[in-house]
Amino acid sequence: MNLRTYFSICCLAALFSCQNRTQSEHSTTGDKSTAGDSTGGNPTRSDQEQKYCFLRTEGTQQQDSSYVQLAIRKETVTGVFNVIPFEKDARRGTLLGKMEGDTLDLVWSFTQEGMPDTLRVVFALQDGRLTQKPLSVDTVTGRQVTRDTSRFSVLYEPVDCVSD
Repeated sequence: MNLRTYFSICCLAALFSCQNRTQSEHSTTGDKSTAGDSTGGNPTRSDQEQKYCFLRTEGTQQQDSSYVQLAIRKETVTGVFNVIPFEKDARRGTLLGKMEGDTLDLVWSFTQEGMPDTLRVVFALQDGRLTQKPLSVDTVTGRQVTRDTSRFSVLYEPVDCVSD
């Protein structure tokens, strides 16, 4: 299988893993708000769950991909975060945390090489755009960390969430 075919399959798999129940709930109730809109504006604090999906590709041939699906209800954020570098070990897992303003402070519980792990990740969701504070290595522990002093510099592109 060539590189482009592999990359296309990975991207499609990431896109189809996004489940958007909210959009189908809105279509049955006639609500036309942006709650199920992956490219909508800033989320509002309502009892209604809002879903957003994002994709980041990088590498010489855009072969590395990261996929984020967020579900936001009031201040609670849940979701999926999968980092899939080409021909390297992927990190796939779930997100859980809080939203304050447009900042999402989350714990990413993931598996890599069959081993469970967690990391703190911090995103900003503003005007339908998702940015992340980059991970850096703590020289004392050798572990990746999110530093509060880091700027939001990792950009994810909005993609449509796929309905059930």
